[in-house]
Amino acid sequence: MAKFHFNGSSSNVLDDEEATELPDPGAVRQHARTVASELMYHCDGMLGRPWREWSMTVTDDQGNEVLSFHFAEATEQAKS
Repeated sequence: MAKFHFNGSSSNVLDDEEATELPDPGAVRQHARTVASELMYHCDGMLGRPWREWSMTVTDDQGNEVLSFHFAEATEQAKS
């Protein structure tokens, strides 16, 4: 299994220093959306910024971008 970092950003960047091992791209996508949805469920924003200003970028252990999306997209996909 490969390791992936789930990094959040708005005016600040929150680097995921601990990687998560996942088996395939589908699992990476699902985990990223779940993390974003859970964060948004518990509060209206983070570090003084509303969720509409946040995005998530997933990178592999070599720093290559695997996936990127705005947090709001996680709730839009959950509705469909």
